[in-house]
Amino acid sequence: MKKILVVIVNYGEEQLKYLQQVIDELKSFQKYKVTIVVHSNIDLPNIKGIDLLNIIKLDDYENLPMTCRQTIDQESDNFDYFIFTENDHLWKEHHIDKYIEYESILPKDRIAGLIQYEENEIGKYYPAYHAHYEWDWGSVEEYNGKKFAHFTNIHQACFIISKEQLFEIKQNHDFSQFLAPDTQYSSKCRTNTDIYRYAGMKKLICISEFEDNLIHHLPNIYINGDKGRAKLRSDDDKMKKSLYKLLN
Repeated sequence: MKKILVVIVNYGEEQLKYLQQVIDELKSFQKYKVTIVVHSNIDLPNIKGIDLLNIIKLDDYENLPMTCRQTIDQESDNFDYFIFTENDHLWKEHHIDKYIEYESILPKDRIAGLIQYEENEIGKYYPAYHAHYEWDWGSVEEYNGKKFAHFTNIHQACFIISKEQLFEIKQNHDFSQFLAPDTQYSSKCRTNTDIYRYAGMKKLICISEFEDNLIHHLPNIYINGDKGRAKLRSDDDKMKKSLYKLLN
């Protein structure tokens, strides 16, 4: 049975219901042995299913996500796959299944990624599909009959990498630190975007199995601009038209 280390970042009490939902889902996996570590600035006495809680005090909590990378770095010999995630992204077992499948067919300089979505009574929305971000129309690649493409917004608030991929990154970089300077994304975001930008692997989304590669941002706060967030409302119709263009 493959062993997976999941390191989750949590700040404050606002999203504890999502944290519990994420942990419950991870612990329900049948095909993988999942170990869950949470990095938090507060104690979490009522959250069930955590294998190790690291309470971390920092001057700037934008840097709290990077402490998760440091734990992954320290445990790099002890697990088969590693997941970093914010506390409100719902990982499903099929995400792991598909990642392993794609890793087996993609070249070593390619890495499979996910697309975040939110939803309401109208349908799905894609927060990353905003401003100037777009599919790279010339990026379609096919492996074993599956089509992949690059989406220019590489932020997904999480990542999964294999032990072998982590080893390759560590040959050229200190994984516990940012891999390179970057002004496009915040320190919080760079914990994941770093992997897709500076580790020598181009992030691809399997567009021929698009639904399998969506991850739910549980709060659904970007649909209507809740809690001071900007409205990031790229709807399902726009995405479907883009996928049709890429696939045909």
